[in-house]
Amino acid sequence: MALIWKTMSRQSKNTTKSRLLKAGIAEFAIHGYRGASLRDIAKRADTNVAAVRYHYESKAKLWQAAVEHLYSELAKAIREDESRLKAKSTRDTIRIATRNYIVFSAKNPELYRITLFEMIEGGERLEWLAQYQLREFMERSMAWTSIAQQSGIFPEEIAPLNLVYVMMGAIQTIFMMGPQIERSFGIDVFDDAQVEKHVDTIMRLFRF
Repeated sequence: MALIWKTMSRQSKNTTKSRLLKAGIAEFAIHGYRGASLRDIAKRADTNVAAVRYHYESKAKLWQAAVEHLYSELAKAIREDESRLKAKSTRDTIRIATRNYIVFSAKNPELYRITLFEMIEGGERLEWLAQYQLREFMERSMAWTSIAQQSGIFPEEIAPLNLVYVMMGAIQTIFMMGPQIERSFGIDVFDDAQVEKHVDTIMRLFRF
């Protein structure tokens, strides 16, 4: 009986922690770090502030956990087909990884909204974000871009850094602007058919 209780207690804690992480991601994406309150995060997670402090100690650590989770999920999404891609051509690898990135961006617009808040504000959180999350992602992206340039997929005269940021902007902007697009044109850019249309647009635009 004691073992069952411990298992149930552990499951309950994990569920609460997971709800808090999800709630934190939502609140940080809507209000930014400064605007998000532990009370609103706890309310969204259907728990209390004490639970936030128990699982994450502070708002700062919850914010870091939220960002780490999102970037970890992004890495997994891009590498989802990695073992299968070893037998593919460079062009196919770029196409599949790009498609995975677009689909992830549609499912997780919170990542870019949270990042944008920090880009605007600057400070210690941006330093941490740039050093421990963005740098690795960008270095990996630029390495693949260089390989694609050497293979003739992208023009070699464009600096990989510039090309990566141009592609990121082309991929992410439509999802960041989703609410405005729906109000202006009645189009839900997060609908599966619209996401696939955006995948096709990016493939055609960058000719790969």
